[in-house]
Amino acid sequence: MKKFLYIVWGILLFFSVGVVFAQDLILTRVGVLSTVGVDYSNISYFGAIPAFEGIASPSSIVYVKIKTSTDATLAASPSGSWQFIPGVLDPGSSLVVITSGLQSITFSLNFNATPAATPTATPTATPTELPATGVWEYYLPIIGMGLVIFFFGKFLKKQMLFWEGRKRS
Repeated sequence: MKKFLYIVWGILLFFSVGVVFAQDLILTRVGVLSTVGVDYSNISYFGAIPAFEGIASPSSIVYVKIKTSTDATLAASPSGSWQFIPGVLDPGSSLVVITSGLQSITFSLNFNATPAATPTATPTATPTELPATGVWEYYLPIIGMGLVIFFFGKFLKKQMLFWEGRKRS
């Protein structure tokens, strides 16, 4: 009976991990514009027909609906990435709705919008991985605790021999 319960618990845990670790639906790029950390309510894009790229749950179905031109159904890759390039996109404002499961992203795409002013590049700090430094910060406490345990053990051995009535040899 225990073996059966272990198997049932294992199966339940296996299937629950997929639910717990399901990724959110994220739009990462519209054409050459990165949309990570950007409000999706209104995106202006000037240039060729943009590719929509993003991340969803691995192997999930992603629906893309563009009000003025097309609907599409895509399958996310096993890693969760997906990409859609519409065949035709009317100039002007189009409502774009991207859904996967219960999650949805809705925004207005102003395609070939005339820029209001001359855009200037704004430098953004890109975090880089710091080199591994401060090695002694980790080794010194470990070595210190090892020495404390060593001397505490010697002290306890001496005390135990004393308590047993033996002398240290």
